[in-house]
Amino acid sequence: MPEVSAWQEAADSGAEARREAQARASGGPGQARQPGPPWTPASAALPAALRSELIDWLRGGLPNEGCGLLIGSRLAEDGGAPIRFVGMRNAAVSPYRYLMDPEEQLRVLLEVDDNDEVVWAIVHSHVASPPMPSMTDVGLAAYPDALYLICSFAAEPPELRGWTIVNGAVNEVVLEPV
Repeated sequence: MPEVSAWQEAADSGAEARREAQARASGGPGQARQPGPPWTPASAALPAALRSELIDWLRGGLPNEGCGLLIGSRLAEDGGAPIRFVGMRNAAVSPYRYLMDPEEQLRVLLEVDDNDEVVWAIVHSHVASPPMPSMTDVGLAAYPDALYLICSFAAEPPELRGWTIVNGAVNEVVLEPV
């Protein structure tokens, strides 16, 4: 389990990455306007059954954050949709942070690779805050090709939203029910 300093370092790096991305986007001091991420799908298809399954899994993790992976045959940027959800144990056991159990994550990622599949989305919940990436989420975002889905249990019904996080730039992706 990471020390508190590791979480703070991730949050700090996320805040710095977001500031740099905003400066590039606005053409801030000494900055030429840069294009955004290489891809930013406006929407992505999420089957209703998988949506229900992942919300149920995340709800089962309360009062702590829950986490998991949506697996697909192709990435969202390539028009792919998820085909299965894999709920993961939150090794952080915290209402403020999630950490996929490293051994479980390795096992699932090896299986995904062996099956010629992709991580379509990384999923986690926010217990009492909006379904928007926190500075820590941005700092820990290590899969630029995957979507990031965040489910908020701050109100009923839970709210699920999707995002791309690439080099500190955060863009919303509308989740289309199918």
